[in-house]
Order: sequence, then C-alpha cells, then structure tokens
Amino acid sequence: MRLRAAVVSLVAGAALASGTGSVAVASPVVVVVTPARETPVEISAAELEDLRVVARSDGIGVGEAVRRWGWQNSFLEVTGRLQGRYPGEYSGAEITGEGSGAWIGFKGTVPPEAVVLARTLPVPVRLIGNKGFSEKELNDATVDNFFRIAGHPGVETAEGGYEIASGAIDISVAARAPLSADERRRLLRGRAKAPITVNVTFVDRVDASPKTHMRGGGFLNGDGICTAAFTVRKGRARGVATAHHCSRGNSRFRFYNHHHRGRFTTIKRRGSHGGRYGDMAWYSSGRYKAVPWFYYAPNKKRGVKLYRRPRVGQKICNYGRFTHAKCTKVYKNGQCVKYAGLPRYCGLTAVRGEVTRRGDSGGPWYWGNGAYGILSGAKRIDRRTRDLFTPVAGMYEAMGVSVYLS
Repeated sequence: MRLRAAVVSLVAGAALASGTGSVAVASPVVVVVTPARETPVEISAAELEDLRVVARSDGIGVGEAVRRWGWQNSFLEVTGRLQGRYPGEYSGAEITGEGSGAWIGFKGTVPPEAVVLARTLPVPVRLIGNKGFSEKELNDATVDNFFRIAGHPGVETAEGGYEIASGAIDISVAARAPLSADERRRLLRGRAKAPITVNVTFVDRVDASPKTHMRGGGFLNGDGICTAAFTVRKGRARGVATAHHCSRGNSRFRFYNHHHRGRFTTIKRRGSHGGRYGDMAWYSSGRYKAVPWFYYAPNKKRGVKLYRRPRVGQKICNYGRFTHAKCTKVYKNGQCVKYAGLPRYCGLTAVRGEVTRRGDSGGPWYWGNGAYGILSGAKRIDRRTRDLFTPVAGMYEAMGVSVYLS
C-alpha cells in the first residue's frame, strides 16, 4: 500500500501561528490536510495477522482492511509525538469514517508542526484549533469530579467519563438509599472551567461489573481466576501485570503458561493501583523467567516491541481466556467507573461493544506487536454495554513499572 503527501487548506478561523508555540484565537480554526502524493507504508506480519481478523469480523476483504486500517500505526506515532511535544495544548484525536479520515485537536492555535506531521498520513486530517481545553485538563476534571461524587458515602455505584470531541463529562450515580435534596444538589454541582461541562444523572442502578476471572498472556489461578496481561519491568525486577480487581484477596497467584501440563509457579503481588490511572496490579515472576512476549491466541506468542496510548477510532484486539482472539474498535478514552464493593477506577478506555466475558479479566489489549491495555470490566455507554481496559501507558506513574519490551 502507498500513502500520499498532503495539500493544506484553512477552512475556518485565523491563520496559523508562525512559531512553535500555541496562542489562543478568537474563533475556531480547522485546518484540513488532504493527501496528494503516495509514499510507502510498512505493515508487520503481526499487524497483517490482526488485519485478517478485522477482515473476518467486519465482513470485508483483507485488502480493504489494509486500506482502511493499515495506516493507523502512523497515526498513533503522529498523535503520540504531538501529545508529547504539546501536553498542555493537545486536545485529543480520533480516526473517523471507518478508517477514511481523522481529526486532531488543540486547546489553542494549531502548531505548524501538526500540519507537517499530518502530511505524512494517507487520509484527510482535520486539525482543530481553539477547542479551549487540553485532554489532560479534561481528564483531570473527570477524575476530580468522579472521585468527589463516587466517594460520597451515600453512593453505591457510579460510572462516568469524558467525550473528547465536545469536552463534556457525564457521570451517572446510583445511591444506596434516597438522598436528601441538599445531598443531591451537592453531587449535581460540577467543578470544571468552561468550556468543559459536567453533567450528573441519578439512576436506579449503574450497569457495570468487573470481570473477576480472566486470562491474557498466561493463566492466573487463586481466589478465582484471571488472566495475565503483559510482562513488566521495574529496574532489574521482572514480573507480570493484571487487573487491580483481580489482585484483591490474592496476594499470590498460581501462574500457568498455555502448555503448562499442570506445572505452575507461585507469583507474589508487588504492587497495585485502583484509582486515577485505572485498574492494574503487578506480580513477581516466581520461579519463571519473565520474557517480553505475550499470548495473542491459544498457544501463539508475539514479542512486545512498543506500547502506546489508544486513540478513538483505532482497531484493537484482545485475548481472553474463554473468548480467545477478537478485534473491535476504541470508542472513548477517559472513562471512570465504580463497581459495587470495589474502588473508583478512572483513566479507562471503552471499546465499541462487549467482546469479552467473565473469566477474561486482566488480559491484554494489543495491536500487532504493540501493548495497549489490561481488561478491567464493562459498563453501559450510549445505550450499549462496552468493555473497559486500563491503558498500560499509565503503569509507570501508577506503580513505577513499565511494559517489558523486546
């Protein structure tokens, strides 16, 4: 497949800044970067295998799957670079139209570097300036409001998250018992600066539950069963990650490889985090030697070469102990949930639907040789139950560990 370079047109608002910084403008700016010249794109063998799964799942040919989604790694590289370079300005991104386009947003003026990088992509890219908020500000406001609301003693369960395109935060709350008018008013009062909005809704119940049993790279048996996600490293220490809710009541697990024949090693919990950065824990490697590989299908292994933050609209795959390999699409980032009897989890990513089941918890979300997430649970978003996972990019901040790369 070949990519094309770009033609730029200013659709609305003011002209671009001449420097590398971002300056707020008085009206929205949309810069459309249109592909014009073909350049080669590389697709690894692992990605091609995932694209075959996508083709079967979507009912299209492999060539069409490659055309629609073969460029998404380039998009992730571009957005990752922009987010790293402009953390206070980057305002999210999304692949749109089933792989036919994309947008990238900024709090203020579109940086000229974004235009240069967008030229490397093979689809039209809308660069949206003057959104008025960064994704970090939106996520911080989501976490602060969700923790305030879900931490109220009268709240039984809660779920929430942000909508990156509009900057709206929506939180649903189910109370243990009827709340007084003053308590309801306090919970309804959102705390965020415009243009971010906070919407709180009281419901009879929140349809959210953790998948307390699961597998990913290997099998974890303890008080219940879960799945191991990716191997991790902390200095010279090596281990394996899974979900925080799997670790509750399990200071130790028995870890089994796929060809275990009854053999296992006992692994010990080294750290866990259930809160701002998601639902994650990590364990020692026991008597085994941790290596930078993961099971993506029964008895099939891949090396982990990179880890990235998921972007809305990208294709992504999961391996589960009972549901095996399947692929879907990222729906929303920045989601929060409070399962009954468990802590408040934020920073989660939701996918298009519910493709896993109980027993798959803790397993890996991946694309090609890239590590993306750890399965948490599910909740209803926009009238549909959707799986949630913890992005592995937050593990270092939360637990001081990172994905073990080959």
